[in-house]
Amino acid sequence: MKVPDTPENMEICKRFCGPCPTFQENKLMDIEPHALFCARGPTKKTDCANKGCNCPECEVFKKYGLTGGWFCLHPPKEE
Repeated sequence: MKVPDTPENMEICKRFCGPCPTFQENKLMDIEPHALFCARGPTKKTDCANKGCNCPECEVFKKYGLTGGWFCLHPPKEE
C-alpha cells in the first residue's frame, strides 16, 4: 500500500526522521524531498553516509505495513 503524503503523516515522520542519525548527518531536511521519504521517495542527495535507520520504529511504517527501511536512501518495496 502506498503511503499518502499527508500533513498527518508528515507530523509523525518529523518525530522519527528528526532524530535519525542518517537524516541528521546528511542534513536531509535541506534537500528534496526533505522528509516523509516512504511517501515521497528517497533524497536527491547522492553522497549520503549510512548512520542508522529509525524507519522500523515509525508509526507510519507500522500503519502501512512497510518492510525494510532506509527510505531516505531507497524507495519502499511495493508488495
